Amino acid sequence: MRYALFGGGKRIRPQLAMLGAEAAGGNATAAIPWAMAIEMVHTYSLIHDDLPAMDNDDMRRGRPTCHRAFGEANAILAGDALLTEAFAVIAQDPALTALLAQAAGGQGMVGGQVSDVKGKIKNLSELERMQAAKTGALIQAAVMGGAIASHAPSMRIEVLQKFGRALGLLFQLTDDLLDADQDRARDSNSFLHHMSAEKVLERRDTVADEARSFLAHLGSAAAPLLELTGRIQKRNQ
Repeated sequence: MRYALFGGGKRIRPQLAMLGAEAAGGNATAAIPWAMAIEMVHTYSLIHDDLPAMDNDDMRRGRPTCHRAFGEANAILAGDALLTEAFAVIAQDPALTALLAQAAGGQGMVGGQVSDVKGKIKNLSELERMQAAKTGALIQAAVMGGAIASHAPSMRIEVLQKFGRALGLLFQLTDDLLDADQDRARDSNSFLHHMSAEKVLERRDTVADEARSFLAHLGSAAAPLLELTGRIQKRNQ
């Protein structure tokens, strides 16, 4: 568990949790348990995604994947334990517990992954729905949960919900651009299977502008989220 959880990474989701709390007018400290839970769920999903039955990856973040380092059984159990611990961390807050279950479960990340492993997605709208669940749901929940944890007004939570939905799509668009060669080799579902690289870049920038437009409703408190949006839009790794 430690090997996977503390093995590096960009920590985008916990950043979103804490910046979401601040953007909603609250204190980032209040969102620390939520940020921890989100990162544990994300890490569990990576451990399981790397397994031979899924993506069958040998390396993650410059090191052997969890199942290569400790064996498949231990990797599965490490992922199971991280998922369980995530809910233990936020168990005192029913709203956050429900949000995490929805984002990570059959209606969210796991459901999206099921759609992905079924095979090639037929059209762009179907792909967007799949990615909104597989990747977007946890990103959207991360920023919303930060606002909920800081007891933000419902209007600000709704704004961050819309922002999070756009940011999840932005993240996936940039991911597909960065992983073009890898996705092509695996015949993975990708926006580049349905659009040219130029169109994906154009869509990326449009979605980034849409995400920024939602943050305009939150004033200066959302400045760090604006900066993070720009980094995700232009990221190169």
